[in-house]
This record gives sequence, structure tokens and C-alpha cells, in this order.
Amino acid sequence: MSEPLVAGTRGIVRPRDGFRHFDLTFHAPDPPLDRFIDRSWVVRWDLSAPFDQDVVTHPAVNLVFENGQATVVGVKRDKFTRHLEGSGRVLGVKFRPGGFRPFMNAQVRTVTDRTLPIEDIFGHAGTRLAAEVGAEGDNESQIRLIHRFFSRLAPSGATVGETLSSAVELIASDPTLGRVDDLAQRLDTSVRQLQRLFAEHVGINPKWIIQRCRVRRVGEAALGNDPQWAELALELGYSDQTHLTREFTSTFGSPPARYAQACADDVSR
Repeated sequence: MSEPLVAGTRGIVRPRDGFRHFDLTFHAPDPPLDRFIDRSWVVRWDLSAPFDQDVVTHPAVNLVFENGQATVVGVKRDKFTRHLEGSGRVLGVKFRPGGFRPFMNAQVRTVTDRTLPIEDIFGHAGTRLAAEVGAEGDNESQIRLIHRFFSRLAPSGATVGETLSSAVELIASDPTLGRVDDLAQRLDTSVRQLQRLFAEHVGINPKWIIQRCRVRRVGEAALGNDPQWAELALELGYSDQTHLTREFTSTFGSPPARYAQACADDVSR
């Protein structure tokens, strides 16, 4: 891996167990595309038995290349499971939360919870890109083709999406931002305007992002030693530990204490 476990794997459920079954690497974009693209990622696996990996998603659109095909994957509100078997490789491009809007002729909310063929967004040019990427044999050449494609389409001036990407980064870094009202005040705008902009440029409302960032912090805490759930609930702005447990369970699929024990067991296996 090219990043530390916690910093590089937010959203991967039980990452230590997952990394026994697949390899994940990240590749950062060069300026000026880093205004729109967060990173490229590559997953490889070679398994003797099938494996299912759960993922708690980010508020971002991904462009995914596999077996000569490409799909646009909108923000997924629910946890999803990727089934792996045999051997394979997937290359993905994760856009910044507001980074995909300049490349499509519709609001980003129209692709939320949807997976579309690349040609639905980019037409024949997208089909050609998928074929060209599939014909290349190494990560660097494939990523270079993708970056060249988006460099031709990228606007030169500042975009609203960049401001919203920064807003999402602020939510992710500041656990005291627990309400949409607080975020609107920080950005000197109204809640209604903020919700409209997030729907168009990010694809999901800011309340969902606040809740998702908060529950992912709980997941990261579960990777440590003996998390203090009541203290964490207070620190993250939950009304009480029961609220934390309910929200975490609905997202990750198991209560936090049970999840933490499973993660601890993964270390000793």
C-alpha cells in the first residue's frame, strides 16, 4: 500500500482482513487535474476462494475501468459489497466531492445510487477511452490516458465544485461541525442554498455527508485499542452512546463493540 492503514482506507470495512485478499494502491493526480480528481486507485486480487468486501462509501463519483469496460459510479448512500473471485484487477478514478460536475451536462444527483456505462455520460469518446485504457498493460500508461482525456475537458477557471470539495474536507477534518446550520454559517450562505449546491455539484445533501464522516470516525476508532464509546459519542456530537451505536450499526452492519472485536481478531489471525 502507498498510504497508512487508517488514512488510506477510510470506508473499507475490516481493512486488515481485506488486505489478506487483495492489494490496493493509490496514485495522486498532478496539477491542475488535482482540482477535480482526488486519486486513482488500483485493486488486484488472486484468490483460491471467493471473498466479499464491504465498503462504506465516500461522497464522491468514481469512474471504474475493468476488462475493457468503464462505468460511472455515483455516490452510494448505502454500504455495498464487492464480490471477488479468481484473479482480477480494477482501476478507478475517484473524483473530489464536487469534482465531477464540470464533466457532465446534468446535476450530479442524477447519478446518485446509480452505475452507468461511460458512454451515457461521455458518448463515443467515453467508449474509446475505455477501449484505449483496456489495451494498455500498466497502471501508469492507463492513468496517463485518463488524465489526458479529462485535461482536455477541464475548465480553466474556478468552479463552484471546488468550494464544495473544500467544504467536504472541512466536514471531514472538524468533528465539531455536526449540523448543516453550522456549515452554512461557516460558508456564509443559507441552508437552502447549500442544499441546492450540494445536490447539483456533489450529488448528496450535506447532512448525509456530516453523518457519514462522523460514522467513519467511529469505524477508525474501532481499529484502535479499547475504544471508549461513551467518550467518543460525546466527542463526535452524538446525543448519547445509544445514538452512536444505532447509527454505526445501520451503516456498518454490526454494533461498534462487535465490529471492534472483529477488527482485533483480524490482527491476531
